[in-house]
Amino acid sequence: MTPVPGRFLLLGSGEFEPWSGEAERFALDGASGDGSVAVLATASGREGDAVYARWTGMGLAHYESLGIAARVVPVRNRVDALDPAMTGLIDGVSMVFFSGGSPKYLAETLSGTPVWDAVLRLIDRGGVFAGCSAGAMIAGAGGMRFPFASGRGLLPATAVGVHWDALSAWWIRWLRDLAPRWLPPSVRFIGIAENTAIASDADAWRVFGTGEVDVRLGRDRRAFDQGERFPR
Repeated sequence: MTPVPGRFLLLGSGEFEPWSGEAERFALDGASGDGSVAVLATASGREGDAVYARWTGMGLAHYESLGIAARVVPVRNRVDALDPAMTGLIDGVSMVFFSGGSPKYLAETLSGTPVWDAVLRLIDRGGVFAGCSAGAMIAGAGGMRFPFASGRGLLPATAVGVHWDALSAWWIRWLRDLAPRWLPPSVRFIGIAENTAIASDADAWRVFGTGEVDVRLGRDRRAFDQGERFPR
């Protein structure tokens, strides 16, 4: 795989919980910016005030427990994402973190907006794009079929699956078998288990957490556990 510019942290589930601290410190090590994190709970923006407030509150409390400065970027809908004033809350930070919710809503809300432009600038200058569940899926290749259609192309040759070991959910059992087969042969699939993350460095992904990462390209399929690395 050709290395993709930028730094990434992608979680299968379990954002803002103690287990992810090691992965976040790894991702932030050497990142450009002031060392702080911008938290965006946009993917839950249409789920009501209580749900949105819970995610933003969890994010701030989590980073406070790690001794990492954090701020909320209050983007709940496309009107917010089109507001140029929001970009000032992203410019200068070291990591932008998108928590979970609806990947389709998140992608449609952000695409072609000043907020998304600020995210692209952050990646270009060596900051970290981080996301959990829906936030991770939007990093994947663009132009794919369901369930990868929310990808915005940050990783142009990789599709991202999340909650990949939640086999009690019928849709995950179905997706594990069928969905990766729908991808073009040139697109790699990465399925990230719950409470599991992958973080990129110069030339590899490193696995964190308790679960497994399922990596497929064509007929090749491999699994990676905590501490193991695989090419970007």
